[in-house]
Amino acid sequence: MTRFEEEWALVPAGARWTAVFVALALVSLMAALFLLPVLVEGEHKAILFVFPMFLLASIGAVPLAVYVLLVGYVYGDARRRGMNQVMWTLLAVFVPSAVGVILYFILRDPIPVPCPSCATPARKGHAYCASCGAAVRTACPQCRQPVEAGWRNCTRCGTPLTPASTPPPLTL
Repeated sequence: MTRFEEEWALVPAGARWTAVFVALALVSLMAALFLLPVLVEGEHKAILFVFPMFLLASIGAVPLAVYVLLVGYVYGDARRRGMNQVMWTLLAVFVPSAVGVILYFILRDPIPVPCPSCATPARKGHAYCASCGAAVRTACPQCRQPVEAGWRNCTRCGTPLTPASTPPPLTL
């Protein structure tokens, strides 16, 4: 499965169908506004001038459908990351000019790392699993706070970190 397919699977089916419905409704509205008056009057030559205007106006359906899909992605991704998906979805919908969606992408939490022994998700800042106590990330031997690979000293207590004193980082 490709990365795009994994991310696409996060968009709920309701958001996909809503995007299709919104696009079709907008195209139908444009058809009613532009094409029907010309066809009712019977002027077939005028349709050559109105049809390109209808197509240009219908192009607006694509960005609107993409916006609906983005809001659906925000919902699914926030749920995957253990964030408040309802709050972020409402922000994405009601903050104008897609600023809510942009804020979500800037402020979202990292994806939780599954525990190697019990598969319980561990959030950022957790070095040990809350469920079984197994090491999820590399930890300082003194204060037991999470440390990153390549650090020479713990940022919390200043203890020198040697490769022998810290377990190897978890690889996914």
